[in-house]
Amino acid sequence: MYRFLFPFMICCFWGRSQNIDLDRLGKAKLFDYNGSIAANGVFYEGAANRRAFTYFLNGNLNFNIAELYQVPLSFAYTNQNLDFSSPFRLNRLSISPSYKWLTVHLGDAAMTFSPYTLSAHQFTGVGVDVVPNGPFKVSAMYGRLLRAVEYSAEMDNQQQVAYLRRGFGLQSSYAFKKLDLGLIFFKAWDHEESIQEPFPLELGLSPKNNAVLSVHTDFDVFEKVKFRFEYAVSGITEDIRAGGERSNNGPLALFLKENITTNYMDAFNASVDYSVGNGTLGGRYERIAPDYRTFGAYFFNNDLENITVNASQTVFDSKLNIGVNAGLQRDNLNDSKASAMKRLVSSINLGYTPTEKLGITGSFSNFQSYTNIRNQFDYINQVNELDNVDTLNYRQISRNMDLGINYAVKQTETRQHRANFNLVYQDSNEDQEGRSIENSGSRFYNGTASYSLGYPQQALTLTFAANTSYSRTGETDTGLILGPTLGIAKQFCDKKLRTNFSAAYNTSFTNGEQQNQLYNLRLGGNYTLAAGHNFTLNMLSLFRNTVQNSTTDFTATLGYSHTFGRGKRKKVGQPVPSTGGRGASEPLLTFRYRDVVYSGTTVEIVQQLQHRQQQSQYRLLPQEKRDELDQMLMDMEKVNDINRLKNLAIAFLEELHQFEEQNKMKK
Repeated sequence: MYRFLFPFMICCFWGRSQNIDLDRLGKAKLFDYNGSIAANGVFYEGAANRRAFTYFLNGNLNFNIAELYQVPLSFAYTNQNLDFSSPFRLNRLSISPSYKWLTVHLGDAAMTFSPYTLSAHQFTGVGVDVVPNGPFKVSAMYGRLLRAVEYSAEMDNQQQVAYLRRGFGLQSSYAFKKLDLGLIFFKAWDHEESIQEPFPLELGLSPKNNAVLSVHTDFDVFEKVKFRFEYAVSGITEDIRAGGERSNNGPLALFLKENITTNYMDAFNASVDYSVGNGTLGGRYERIAPDYRTFGAYFFNNDLENITVNASQTVFDSKLNIGVNAGLQRDNLNDSKASAMKRLVSSINLGYTPTEKLGITGSFSNFQSYTNIRNQFDYINQVNELDNVDTLNYRQISRNMDLGINYAVKQTETRQHRANFNLVYQDSNEDQEGRSIENSGSRFYNGTASYSLGYPQQALTLTFAANTSYSRTGETDTGLILGPTLGIAKQFCDKKLRTNFSAAYNTSFTNGEQQNQLYNLRLGGNYTLAAGHNFTLNMLSLFRNTVQNSTTDFTATLGYSHTFGRGKRKKVGQPVPSTGGRGASEPLLTFRYRDVVYSGTTVEIVQQLQHRQQQSQYRLLPQEKRDELDQMLMDMEKVNDINRLKNLAIAFLEELHQFEEQNKMKK
């Protein structure tokens, strides 16, 4: 056991007592609580292979005791995962009580130490975060990472056989005057006896063991320059049942049961950021060894080396935002693969707001990948390592460009008319041995034009849009898609009832012949009752006519949510008078979100957010999400409190970021 307890000894030097502030006792409410509960049901009828009815239940409850103790609880449940066995637990129940700088996680929890050690892997057990005001901080966890799943001959492809896996981890850090130093240790192991039923050897399943150690630091130089560094080493014994010994002990032999199946991998990253003007200049280097992984994360990108530089700046009185990125990535770090890949990526993003009515955004990115594939016969029979270095050269080039123009045609208290135009161009080519591969190049064009009419006093928004896209592969026309869209959003009952309707038609052509016709009808509503009761109903009908057949899909989602609690809610912020020259009624706001600076009056901030929404990566936003974001922009225009404006703006950007991340996961 000493090998498991040793990592925890590093925190024993911190034995000084902590002062507990009990001033709030007798002044604050002794007991308070708040929380929410939500239920959603989805009914589906159509040709897709999915459940006819699915339900989701989730909720959270937070107890506040004398403003000293915070005890949050949460749960989630769905019938979507009840028909297969999995080592991961999707339905969960957790409780995370906290007292000042101490937080305890009980039940089903997830913690993150670093990307190379423990990173958001769910476990069932206990975790603790100790984050006092002093320089020392520590986090720890222990629990079950995977539950045992026995093999059954009736298993389908969704079911997974797994050993019971447990683990523990410790993260500690100390902040010196100009230097933060941290150490992370993570250990996980499978229980060999947790599976009793025999299983086929083809599954390749074996009980494993893993130990990870990471050192990380960051420090500032000249107040504006910040360095970060992390190095991690992971040792994995692929089969603890195997015999034999390693020729020499590895760096984590004290914590890992080694044998001939034990391998060590490492990961390293370093970055530097320099704050200059209204922007930043930075660089980053990352190297992850082949096959690097730990049992504290679900997925790892490995066998890669990344070098990136980035810069962002806001100039011309915050009218022009410029962002530049460039990076080089390569794999096959140990020259063990038959092919090697190199990728070169560069991009530039521009946002220009010459007037309060006009906004222009543009971006360009260039992606180049190089692959050297070795002839395997020559590779096996080569005389020396310099023979047949490159027997096949392959290069792929992709370019992406987009241009967005947003113009406020009319901006009054009674009318808000906006026009938007967006153009996207994508190009890719493939070269082999310096020559273009026949019929390999492809081009894609997309154009969208929309006009929205907003009537704030009537809480009404009308949107008319037209979309067209054209793609070509080699010398062949592969598709032309075009069609109009109509959207209506209206609020009733003193804005307690929000409704939206959209109708879209799209048709596609290949080589001049019509192939498909799609009719899309959406109807949704959200009603807020007194005391935090919310009801939602969304319906979607999709009619698809193709040259082969015709299908109809119908989806209806009914939801209910309730927020509850006791005590008065704190106000988001108080009006702050402006010291600028635009008048006290025009407060100025400047804030940074993900390396982009937003600055100006309320109108200017709203315009900058509108331009952000019109970028190409958000062109696939569902109509109901667009209506929701448009409503958020309309709400921001009425705000005269810069603190609340900042909160609403960040919430708006978070919605866009969340959609972008979901799209990346789908790809």
